[in-house]
This record gives sequence, structure tokens and C-alpha cells, in this order.
Amino acid sequence: MNIEFLAPDVVKIIAPAKLSSEDFNHLAPEVDEVIKRFGKIRLLIDATHLTGWENIGAFETHAGFIKNHQSKVQRLAVIAPHEWQHWLVGAIRIFLHPQARAFMPDQEDEARRWLTA
Repeated sequence: MNIEFLAPDVVKIIAPAKLSSEDFNHLAPEVDEVIKRFGKIRLLIDATHLTGWENIGAFETHAGFIKNHQSKVQRLAVIAPHEWQHWLVGAIRIFLHPQARAFMPDQEDEARRWLTA
């Protein structure tokens, strides 16, 4: 998982094809530091190559990461080429976070503008 800082409180996460527990163990301290400094974080997740999780443990770690951080996410933009990913972001918007939107891979500029608006 690659992490880029687009602004002090805006983080871009580039997901690998398969998410692992280690990805979230690496990501959590980075995200926690931004939250500590700003109180909230805005996330751009590039899920262009994401196909799923390495195993059930990775899925559980991902779910725990979401549970522990979702209240501190001001906005969440997900770049995703697959319909199932857009559906998942829609579910996130309904159940966890109203400020979540999915974008197609060719809409990254729009996603960045929405995050910083």
C-alpha cells in the first residue's frame, strides 16, 4: 500500500491488488498522525487495482481499521473501476459515512477537487 500526502490533512492511499493485514498495520500510524494534528482527515483511496483481500484475517484487520477511524474521516473519495466497488462506497455512505463518493479512474482530478472543496 502506497501513501501520498496531497495536503496536510489529505492522504492518498494506493491499494495493491490484494490487501493484507500488514498494509493496515503500516497505514494506521500514518493516518493517526494526521488525525492527531488536524482532528479529521480526508482520504483519497485509489482502488483501481484492488481485487480483494489476501485472506479473512486481512479482511478483519481492514474492518477494524474502518471501525477505529471512520468517525475521524471528513471526506472519503474512492477511485474504483468496478461496479461492485461503487456499490460498496454507496453502502459506506448509507451506513458509515455520508461524505463518501466513488469516482471512475479517469475522474481523479474531480475526486481531488471534491475532497478539498
